Amino acid sequence: MAADNLKNCECQLVINVKNQGGDIVQESITSNITEDTITLEFQRPEGTLITQFVDFRSEVQIFRVLVLGEEERGQSQYQVLCFVTQLTKNDFISADAMSKLRQRNPGAVRQPEEDRGRELLEMDLSVELDKSSVISPHLPNLCEEATHSAYAREVDLRSWASPKALSRDIVTLTSNCLSLSHLPTRPFAI
Repeated sequence: MAADNLKNCECQLVINVKNQGGDIVQESITSNITEDTITLEFQRPEGTLITQFVDFRSEVQIFRVLVLGEEERGQSQYQVLCFVTQLTKNDFISADAMSKLRQRNPGAVRQPEEDRGRELLEMDLSVELDKSSVISPHLPNLCEEATHSAYAREVDLRSWASPKALSRDIVTLTSNCLSLSHLPTRPFAI
């Protein structure tokens, strides 16, 4: 019975991480075995909230970035941006394995074992969220506040539409969810 409860729940792990600048950031990692997803969330020192959502079934990862506005500059309270990329499965442990992680000392400050540097991705397509569930069923809800600021790469679109990729075809993807008018490139660093 306990195993059944574990398979139908979200398991959360909160860790303290020291970043390269010496700041201590609290990261929350949530694993959902039923949906086969992982969510990693943290807040940067200046207030930006970063959510990395990994959908193993759809082979998609979604970065949701909530940027606080600056009132003195007349900006709104916040802006939400979403970036959708193809998942590289070898970069993550499974949702099931993640749900079983525990830590002996929850207050300990962790440091990354390796520095993978930054990866710069050029987002050249705009995603229409009301039709984006063909990419991932989680995308419309996760990015609902990024109505005009959700982006993807053409190379990922082509990969998702390949014959081996989850039975999606490029016509369906392009007609349903992506604005193929190429945008000025939106660099995004991971």
